[in-house]
Amino acid sequence: MVIINFVFTTFNPTIGFGNMKERLHYFIGLGFVLFIFVLHMLPISDSMLNENNSKLSQVFLKSQIRYHQEFAPFARRPLTSLLIEGASGAFGITLGEAFVLVNFSLLFGCGFLIYTTSLKLGGSSRQGLLNLTCFFLTFSVVFSFFPPLFTYDEPLQYCFLLLSLLALLHNKWGYFVISFVLALVSRESSLFLFPGIVMIGLGSGLITVKNWSFMEIRKWLLLFLPLLLYGVYLILFYRYNGIWSETTALESTRFQSVYDNFGTIASTIETIFSFILVLGPALYLLIVTKDSQSFTNIQKRYIKAFILGVIINTPVIMLATLAREARLYALPLIFLWPMVGQLFSSEVRLMQKPQNYLECFSMLRNKLYLLVALLLNYFISFKLYVPSFPSKDNFFNEYLFVMLLAISVHFIMHRYQQRH
Repeated sequence: MVIINFVFTTFNPTIGFGNMKERLHYFIGLGFVLFIFVLHMLPISDSMLNENNSKLSQVFLKSQIRYHQEFAPFARRPLTSLLIEGASGAFGITLGEAFVLVNFSLLFGCGFLIYTTSLKLGGSSRQGLLNLTCFFLTFSVVFSFFPPLFTYDEPLQYCFLLLSLLALLHNKWGYFVISFVLALVSRESSLFLFPGIVMIGLGSGLITVKNWSFMEIRKWLLLFLPLLLYGVYLILFYRYNGIWSETTALESTRFQSVYDNFGTIASTIETIFSFILVLGPALYLLIVTKDSQSFTNIQKRYIKAFILGVIINTPVIMLATLAREARLYALPLIFLWPMVGQLFSSEVRLMQKPQNYLECFSMLRNKLYLLVALLLNYFISFKLYVPSFPSKDNFFNEYLFVMLLAISVHFIMHRYQQRH
């Protein structure tokens, strides 16, 4: 109830859409959610949702819910399962239907929160829509429920993390504590973003190290309180359920994932491309704009928080989890999704004007560059990158090709603009 009160008092959502221009983010978010659902249900798709390429996979989704309730490392993340079972009971629908309702509602909620956070960070409505679009077009979101991504708790985790950022932006420390504790309970990997959150708090003046007044000490205590509360939650959870020894035994085998990720050339290639598919566009844009003088101090803090999150999160994924589950790489993007439009608006405008294409590719040299890029992209996307799950059942290779093509075209045009 406290979180619901924070959402309504902070965002003041209204019933009805009123002026369509002002509510455009609702329609765009809903459109993307429906698109992602249809993509997963296509007859040629083999997703968690699609049983025998013909109907909603009731049996498999139910088995996934039970697996997350019984397998010790997942059982300590009960919130998504509770929401699914609650929705099933409240609306009289099957667990499979409740899985779809809950997770796609949460994806819609993530888009709304990204748009709202973007406005709070000084972005325009147009930039907010761009940020929302970039979220929904992220590889791990578009293909959320395809194997081997197998998304489960991430939409809820993203919602609570975004609420945590919004609570900080509104200087609502009590709401931050509640939101971040729930983010940790949703998925303990939220802890990897905590150093970035501290960095943002220091950079925005929310907390300081120079002025040790009572209020500042209180803020520091509230900042770290979620970690203490989560530790208490884990102790109580393991004692109540009696699965400490089972969890310890399973956690001790985590580093066996290193062989799964790098044991063969094929697995090494898939591990690298899983990283590129999720984080490649963001890292590329940061590289080409690294000398930008237009970034504000708060934007620089969010960039540093993102990079710090990548540095902490990526080694853990590659050494202790199955890296082909590409959704795991996306966590640090929490800091960039609400900032894309503000950070890279000039690069986006470069790609929006037809005249730029005509001028750039009127040169023979640039045409040859594009031809070489097309051939190289085709080889990389359809020959070098071979997903462990058959590519005929998903669109991973096509997504990689389009992504690399967009990067190639932008790079050629960016270099041309710099020279002229």
